[in-house]
Amino acid sequence: MDKLVGDVENAIWSKSGGQSEPTGSFCDEKDATRASPEAQRSSTAVLGHTVCYIVSAVVLKEGRVLMMREAKKSCRGTWYLPAGRVEKNESLEEGVVREVLEETGLAFQPISIICVDSQGTSWFRFTFVGLITGGKLKSLKEQDKESMEAGWFTTQEVFISLLLRARDICPLINAGLKWYETKEDNPICRLMPAKKSHSCISVRLLVVKRVERDNKRSLFCLLLHKTATDNNSHPCFLHKVANFCMYGSNVSGVIEGLVRDFDSHIQYRTHGYINIEHTGKPHGVADGLCLTFLVEVFEAVEEGILQGKYSWFELEEKPMADKIWDLIDVKGCVELVEY
Repeated sequence: MDKLVGDVENAIWSKSGGQSEPTGSFCDEKDATRASPEAQRSSTAVLGHTVCYIVSAVVLKEGRVLMMREAKKSCRGTWYLPAGRVEKNESLEEGVVREVLEETGLAFQPISIICVDSQGTSWFRFTFVGLITGGKLKSLKEQDKESMEAGWFTTQEVFISLLLRARDICPLINAGLKWYETKEDNPICRLMPAKKSHSCISVRLLVVKRVERDNKRSLFCLLLHKTATDNNSHPCFLHKVANFCMYGSNVSGVIEGLVRDFDSHIQYRTHGYINIEHTGKPHGVADGLCLTFLVEVFEAVEEGILQGKYSWFELEEKPMADKIWDLIDVKGCVELVEY
């Protein structure tokens, strides 16, 4: 998925007169770096201080779900998905591999993120699916501070019989079941974090309009035209550095603001994440995220510059356009869930 987004960026760069490929994400956070020191501090993501990332795993084997039994005093004896906090200097992928091993005794190979929960723009939970590649299931005799034991259970047992630490994992398990049943064999439905460093939490939108006329399918991308004062005149995706210190702010609100800046009355639908960029290294400098969403609008495409800032760019590269078209049709993007 990261390659698809990068290919679209390069196509835009090339058509807008770029002499070489862009060296990084169009969501380059220049607005944040030009801000005052106080504003920079308020927008910088620091794991364990201003942001918290949780990773969890939905793993299936012969129709059974991998669960772990909590050892912490506050919830001892209850059951939950393998999950935990991402640690300093750790990527999301490294975090989920470590948590599954510590809590179940099994080696986990993540394949895709299937769901992202968020509370505001400072707490995110990334749920992975994947394969068990080795290890030994933890038994009661091997209990430690990480967990008491692990086991495989049917969904009926999980939803009805087990004493769960919290039922917030039920939608995650359902999302996992759906992915394994309908999307596992479709490469377009797989999304792993791209290893790109960000100091802030940024949101960007690939806004598209599908047009079908005379048995021909076309796809247009909505682009923001930066001014010369930005020292970056090529068109780019709509983007914003999210202010997670703002009370009541959330990712959907950032998306809404970006879309409404283009057209306050436009009808649109968010189809979920199509790219997540994060490294986590070094701590305090690269704890941020860049979150790219696919947004479809349902209004007529107007040619030329709109409102002096925007324009529609027809993606003439058919393989790329077809992949985005298919992403919308199969609902293959990672879902955003907010509380």
